[in-house]
Amino acid sequence: MLRAGKDTMAGLWNRALRIADDTPDSRNRLIDFLRVFSIVIVVFGHWLAAVLFVSDGQLQISHALELSRGIHYLTWALQIMPIFFLVGGYSNGKSLAAAQRKGTARRVWLASRYHRLMTPIVPFLIGWSILVPVLGAFVEPDLLKLASQVAAVPLWFLAVYLLAVGGAPWTFAAWQRWRWATVLVPMGIAIINDALRFQGGPAGLLAWSNYLFIWMTIHQLGYYWAERDALLPVPLAAALAGAGLVGLVAFTTFGPYPVALIGVPGEPFSNTTPPTIVLFAQTLLQIGLISLLGPAVKRLLERRAVWAAIVLVSGMIMSLFVWHMTAMVLTIGIAVLAGNAGFGLEPLTAVWWLSRPLWFLAIGVVLVPFVVVFGRYEQRAQSGEVAPKPLALGISIIVSAGGLAASAAFGMARVDEFPLRWWVPLLVIVGTFLAGMFTFSRSNQDSIGV
Repeated sequence: MLRAGKDTMAGLWNRALRIADDTPDSRNRLIDFLRVFSIVIVVFGHWLAAVLFVSDGQLQISHALELSRGIHYLTWALQIMPIFFLVGGYSNGKSLAAAQRKGTARRVWLASRYHRLMTPIVPFLIGWSILVPVLGAFVEPDLLKLASQVAAVPLWFLAVYLLAVGGAPWTFAAWQRWRWATVLVPMGIAIINDALRFQGGPAGLLAWSNYLFIWMTIHQLGYYWAERDALLPVPLAAALAGAGLVGLVAFTTFGPYPVALIGVPGEPFSNTTPPTIVLFAQTLLQIGLISLLGPAVKRLLERRAVWAAIVLVSGMIMSLFVWHMTAMVLTIGIAVLAGNAGFGLEPLTAVWWLSRPLWFLAIGVVLVPFVVVFGRYEQRAQSGEVAPKPLALGISIIVSAGGLAASAAFGMARVDEFPLRWWVPLLVIVGTFLAGMFTFSRSNQDSIGV
């Protein structure tokens, strides 16, 4: 079995080398790097946030940000989702422009994009739909519910991004016609929503629409990048980075916003649930840094081995993202069965920080089989040869996004006689059938997604 695993990894690496060698000079390798980089940072950030330790003989589960306010500034480096939406806008803009030149119908483009995004998610939902009833016979209901919630946390992002993709043909057309108004209008609405949020009452409910308005604004900026297809001049990039940093300091020091750019359990206010305009400052900072560091990164990506590594991870990046919290849950379970092995350190001490690479390695070992198995399935996803009716496709996107959001919010398990929250995966499965996902052809064609 070990030999088979080595052969599989060797085959994947050889395939990555072959694709790397065939990569055209016109491809913007920085985009692929940023997509991989943003997801990998999220993965390690999630693993770092989980703090388990034994106190008075009992295993305690906490969050690193709960235990120390001093490390909240770390989230300024770890909150990387603006980069993913920026890169998503770039990729969707490039792809839509090409579709327009070819005369490809919007529904065909959208069905293809939906297919690529949902392909890695369906096995996850099916897997947990089987796992929850099986574990329900052995695991305490409250613990099983918590485990399924933790495993499904990453799906909130996919729910929002799926809606961004679903609206992309129209937001891209709006960008082509109204240009910067399509950035400033949603930005203005987000600012108003934030102002109303601090007044409390029913007006505060409008803040939840910022999930769309803030991430949509960042996605629109990706269209500009796709059209320009070049990094910003150094003076402008430095100015944007500086303005973003000043904005972060001002918002969190003199404004009502917390320092942490991710949610902190137990805190009454969050910059991400729902998102606040602080993320606009973070976006400016990241855009500036990308342009300043981009040339050096591009030179690094010209090296065959480095680019092949990006190609390898990029081909299975969504599988890595979808399964990384499941791997952490399983690693915790194994450690508990082994007598709480590794949980004897006092949290956030020097020794604890030095032990984090071992913690990452342990989870990574558990994650690898998931990525290898389901990553191969992900790589077979490609453009569909048929597309569903527009109404069915629109319903499928809304239903699927609702299922993903519910998975992240409630988990797959419940405290009941029948432990599976069956309607959650059902929403997504119904959505994929409405989108005609399983009528698409499969291919092992060597390529990396746009």
